[in-house]
Amino acid sequence: MLKTVNIKFQNGLDFETAKAEILNELDDVFDFRESSQPDFIVFGPYGNDIPQKGNYTRIGYFCENVKPDFNCCEYAFGISREETINQENYKRIQWHGFDPKSLVKPIITDAEGILKNKSKFCNFLYSNPVPYREAFFKALNKYKKVDAPGKSMNNMPEIYQLNQTDKWTAKRSFLQQYKFTIAFENDLFPGYQTEKLYDAMLAGSIPIYLGDPYIGDIFNTKSFIHAREYLQLNQTPFINWVEKNCQQDFEDIRPEFYHSPYHRFKRHLKMRGRNIKMKLSFNKTDFSDLIDKIIELDKNQDLYLQYVVQPWLNNNMAKEVISTKNQWIKIFNSK
Repeated sequence: MLKTVNIKFQNGLDFETAKAEILNELDDVFDFRESSQPDFIVFGPYGNDIPQKGNYTRIGYFCENVKPDFNCCEYAFGISREETINQENYKRIQWHGFDPKSLVKPIITDAEGILKNKSKFCNFLYSNPVPYREAFFKALNKYKKVDAPGKSMNNMPEIYQLNQTDKWTAKRSFLQQYKFTIAFENDLFPGYQTEKLYDAMLAGSIPIYLGDPYIGDIFNTKSFIHAREYLQLNQTPFINWVEKNCQQDFEDIRPEFYHSPYHRFKRHLKMRGRNIKMKLSFNKTDFSDLIDKIIELDKNQDLYLQYVVQPWLNNNMAKEVISTKNQWIKIFNSK
């Protein structure tokens, strides 16, 4: 018989979605029941509905790039690396609403057939302008046209106008035509990964990735172009200090604090700091070696196919150590 867990979700999280996307690994361990008198309250980062202390355990699920706030919870999950937070009641979220098994690559027997279906060179699908990302686009675009259907560097119609299906189907149909996908995060923060990398992999387009410096802990860097291996990014004590001190905290995104003069000023300083960090990191950065690598793969079919047959994940399996399952079990067995 499964142990019954009386639980409540709030502040941007709802019971059914959370069961499917957050607690999906625990169906064989617990029977979750939505309750108005819960033993556990799980809250998200999207509003002011933060539970006060009570006869229940509060769990903060910080699925945005913000520092977890332990003043309002007994346990926390978040984006930051566990080595950074260094608390037993914290666990990093690697897969939010995503099944890592979908990235387990079957043995490829017809790599050349996959390549034949790649009728286009490279894409750049972004809405928000990020200076270093756009600088790389311009540099690579000098070699061969890079298709950009988003608002950033737009040079073609928007893909959702061309495809009337749901957004993910439209995006996947678009990406799978391309040999390469530029998958640059908007910040190079340890632990911060987004769908930019996963979507390209699921579409079978080799990502050109730049973001989480620890990406190789989980992903096989022989299966995609790991841009850090070809760039000399500036790294100084000041840049490291700015990175550590200018990450958003929970108060920075809570509506309760959003309009106060103090918090507006603090957010502004942090945003300036993050922009300065990125500007200094990429000051005088030369993309030539990275672009040369892309050109080499584009022109050398055998070399490209070597990437195609590589598994996305290290050892072609999702590591149990990065799963949140054991941490959830520990929490739910605490009562």
